[in-house]
Amino acid sequence: MAAPSGGVNCEEFAEFQELLKWKWMQSELNVEEVVNDRSWKVFNECCRIHFKPPKNE
Repeated sequence: MAAPSGGVNCEEFAEFQELLKWKWMQSELNVEEVVNDRSWKVFNECCRIHFKPPKNE
């Protein structure tokens, strides 16, 4: 995405910055989802047989 070109007023620039912020947040969320999915996959493949849940007393 390119920055607004030509004569840009403050309102257009603020909207552009807001859009960039939302795109950045979506990208971060996607990264977190990938890390979470891979972490669960590794846990289930490697560690699950050794895991013993704590006893509730």
